Formats: sequence, C-alpha cells, structure tokens
Amino acid sequence: MATNHVFFEPPKSLLSILEEDKDLSVPALTKLGCTLGPQSRTVEVLEDLLRAGMTVARFDFSWGSMEYHQETLDNLRIAMRNTKRLCCTMLDTMGPEIIVLNRPEAPISLTAGQTLTLTCNKSVAASETVLPISYPSLAGTGLAPGSQVFVGQYLFTGSETSSVYLTVQEVKGDEAVCTCNNTCILEGLALTVHIAHMRNEAPILADSDMSAIRQWGAANKIDYVCLSFTRNAADIGVVRAVLDSCGLEQTRVMAKIENLEGLVHAGDIVEAADSVLLSRGNLGICLDAEKMFLAQKKLLRACNLAGKPVMVTRVVDTMTDAPRPTRAEATDVANLVLDGADGILLGSETFRGKYAVSTVKTVCAICKQAELCFDNQSYYRSLMEYFGCYTLHPNLGKREALASSAVRAAAKINAALIIVFTVTGQTARLVAKYKPACPILTVVTSAHEAKAHNNDRYSLSGSGVNLVAAGEGGEEASNPVVCPDIKSDGLKWTLLGEVQARQCMLYRGVLPIMADPDFSLPGGAILDYAIAYAKQVGMVRSGDKVVVSQCPRTGYSDVMEEAGVVKLITVDDHVIPGAMTFNHPLFVIGSMETLNKQND
Repeated sequence: MATNHVFFEPPKSLLSILEEDKDLSVPALTKLGCTLGPQSRTVEVLEDLLRAGMTVARFDFSWGSMEYHQETLDNLRIAMRNTKRLCCTMLDTMGPEIIVLNRPEAPISLTAGQTLTLTCNKSVAASETVLPISYPSLAGTGLAPGSQVFVGQYLFTGSETSSVYLTVQEVKGDEAVCTCNNTCILEGLALTVHIAHMRNEAPILADSDMSAIRQWGAANKIDYVCLSFTRNAADIGVVRAVLDSCGLEQTRVMAKIENLEGLVHAGDIVEAADSVLLSRGNLGICLDAEKMFLAQKKLLRACNLAGKPVMVTRVVDTMTDAPRPTRAEATDVANLVLDGADGILLGSETFRGKYAVSTVKTVCAICKQAELCFDNQSYYRSLMEYFGCYTLHPNLGKREALASSAVRAAAKINAALIIVFTVTGQTARLVAKYKPACPILTVVTSAHEAKAHNNDRYSLSGSGVNLVAAGEGGEEASNPVVCPDIKSDGLKWTLLGEVQARQCMLYRGVLPIMADPDFSLPGGAILDYAIAYAKQVGMVRSGDKVVVSQCPRTGYSDVMEEAGVVKLITVDDHVIPGAMTFNHPLFVIGSMETLNKQND
C-alpha cells in the first residue's frame, strides 16, 4: 500500500501568518553550513556567522592553498572561542573534478553560436577558441555529438553571465568541437567543466586531496571529509583507508552525490557513508530540470530512513549579489525542511557573496518557520511503519527502540526538551533520526560520568519516571570509548571528546555540550547542570517537561553495565549552588577554564 510522505501541518488560518513571531531563544533545528572564502574568513565575519546560526564550516580544496585554508581555520577557532559556539569542520575534496587549465589573466569572452574546442592537451593556452581541460583523455567518457557540457566559475549560481552551455558537434580523439549556446565572459577563481552523462574514471581522490587530508586534515583533526563526485560505496572505502592511515579514524565521511553514477548507486552510498550531501548544482546539469525534484525527494527519504544526516546545496543563489532571496528560493528552502533535509549548505552565498551574514540569518529564519509546520507525528509514524512496528514482527533494534521511545514520549507530554547522554554521538544521531519537535540537548560525557543521571535528585525525589528499560546490548559497545578528558603534551592543553561534540553539530535539532572532566561533580549533578544550562539560555522554564535518554551500554566497566533508560522529569526551581556562567551554545558544562588554558 502506498504511503503518503507529505509532512506538512498547515497553519490554523491564513491570518495567523500575519502574526508577529515569538522571540525564540532556541536556534533553528535545521543545520546550516557555510563555504568559507574571501568574503567569510575574517574573525569578525566568522563571529557574526556563528551568532547567525552557522554550525558547519566547509573548507573546499577545489581551490586555494593549505596555507590559505589554515589561516581561515585559525580565524574560525578564534571566533569559536570568542563566541563560545561550536562549529563542525569539513574538508571538501576536489576529487575527479575537471577544470580549465592555463587561463590568461584577462577574462575569456564567448559569443552565442561560436565554435569552441575542448582539448586534453595541457600545453595549450586557454583562449576564446580553445579550452584545455585537466582530464587525461576523452576516450571512454561517452562524449558524443549532442552531449551537453557546462563551463562556469567555481560555485556557479546559474544566474551570472560567467558560465557557458555547450553542445558537442564532433569528437576527434582528445578534442571535442562544441557550439556555444549563450554569450558569456568566463572569469572567477576557477573554471570547472561538467560533462553530462560522462563516465569519469579518474581516482576519487586527486593527488592534492591526498596531501590535504594527510597534512592539513590530520594536523587539524578535521571532523568530516566531504567526498566530491562519490560514485559508489567503494569510493567511500578508499577515503576511509586514507583517513585511517593518517590517524583520522574518528573523522567521518560525507558522500557528495552530484552525478548520475552516484545517483544510480545512491542506496549503497547512503549505507556506507556517515552522511550525505545532495549537490544540486552539478547533479542538475546531468538531470533534466523537470526530474530534479524526483531525485531530491527520493534521496532525502532514503537518508531519513537510514538515519543518515543529509544536507542540500544551491538554495538562495540570488543572495550572492542581492540582500533578499526570490520568493521561489524562500519556498524551496522551506520545502527542503518539509522533505526531511537535516541541513542546508551555502556555497557562493557565503564564499563570495556580498551578504553572507544576512544570508545565514534569512535561511535560518525560513527553516524555523518551516519547522513549525513540520508534521513530526506523521513523520514518526512513517518511520514506525517502515520498520514494521505496527506488525507482529517489527524490525527495530534495542538502540532504535530507546531512541524512538524518547521521541514518542516527548511528543506525548509535549516536552520542551530532550536531553541525551552520549559517549560517541550515536545516541544523539538515533534520536535526531526521528526529528522531534523539540531541541535535543546532547551531553557528550565520559564512561564513568554517563550513568550519573540515573542517580540524580530528580529520580530520587520521585518526579522522574523510568519509562523504558532495554535489555543488555551496547549503544556504543562496538565503538571505542571516547572520554572528555584533559591531557597535556607540555605545550598546550587538549580537551578530548570535543570531536564527537562538533560532529553532533550535523544532526538536526542536536545542541551538543560537554561534561567538564576538570570540574568536580557529585553523582547526578551532570543532569542538574544540563537543566540549569537549558534554563539559562531559554530552552526550558520551571514547570516544563523534559525527556532524558541514554541508550544501553556494556563493555566499558562495571559502572557501564546498565540498561538503557528513557526518563520523564519536570523542571523545578532548583538553583545550582555556586556562581555558574553559561554561554549559548556552550562547549563545556561547568568551568570554561579548560578551554582557555594556554602555554604555561
């Protein structure tokens, strides 16, 4: 039987749309990524982007040197420290992308109807009649008369006059004679070439990518690698092997689907990757315009069912040069949220756009409006139906059962917040999979601290309810234990476990904080401080209902041999003793001194 996957709950009336929005302290549940570049790399701008809602920073190695990106990342770290806001870092690879070589200093002018030759001869200078490309040979690519080719500046928007559409007339060896379909001036930091329906057999990681990962990525403990032009699951295996070889076992892989081969193998890619990026710019060149929405909806749904975070590109291109999006763009952003996107990734808007900070504010505002109309209950039921939970033989593991129970309980009691305790971040991902209506405050904690909330004053006082107790089996038993801990190499202090907290910034609705191992907390105080923090920043008020969740864990120690639990509590007026200062979102519960320790 066909299932309706429209998760839209319309407003009560058209007049309600005209009502003034409430000033909500909680940020948008949908995550917002920014491509950092010339217009978004100073400390001041990065601070503004973080305050506006940026949660993921993308460093695209399709252009720029490692030194350039390092300076940007250093500025981001200063901005994070100044604003007390976490941000996930992402290294975007160049992959088998094709670029124009040997460009002159002056722009290249092209006229509609003229002939232009693409050649694999790298010794030829680029001009108005010939463009040398970085691909080794056209043999076996499938290029033939009638094929469509796009040449445009890096992070093209489609609206500028710096891109050209070509139609292949003849293929002669490693040269393709084309006709220009429009007039343009080719300019920009880099010119990329996209050949529709091409079989690109180049290595998934370019030599420059290998260097970037092993040097820049390893030195900076990057959180995610975004794998450009992912074609199949084997490509993901290649990058994982490289990450493991240079000590980046904790770094996760985001598969970027942007060509037909990746679309064909999307099922295997979603299963193999940690997260997915739908690159609509490049994929839109390969697909007919009228079919793009079909690919988008199918891919978003596949990621939602698998519980893999999915982001989407190319949303408000107009804001690269204008202070407002078009009505169609604003509607597109909202529909992405309603379709199940976990995040939006901005490209040219923040890379070279004139209104980077305004763009982030605008997109976050649209996402928040769409989230108010997202039918969380219908979405939850659709996942339950998919896993057969309404049948005699449900296909739902213990971890999924705990996570879904937490979300269901939050909906039943209209909870203002879900608090999740996690060691590796997997619990947070599973809860986020069910897209609850309320935020998910995720406490990244050590093994010996993770059970603290089971002995806190809320349950002892009788106001807590032990809703679900799963059997043995580990939420994160198969993963290495990552404890927030302080270590020193004699030069600087390092807070371990921060990687897991930053990686959680990719999960819809998740606001990660860390339990400070340098701050003496009695049993149960971690939950006390988490609630006090939530009250401080306006997530909850006295009398609000809160759901607390921890999935089952085994294998760490006697302390960790425990069943999972979902607990319901009511926020009271209890005040944590001592002068505590919180900033939102916070790195650490408790003292902030550990993050500010410098060389002695």
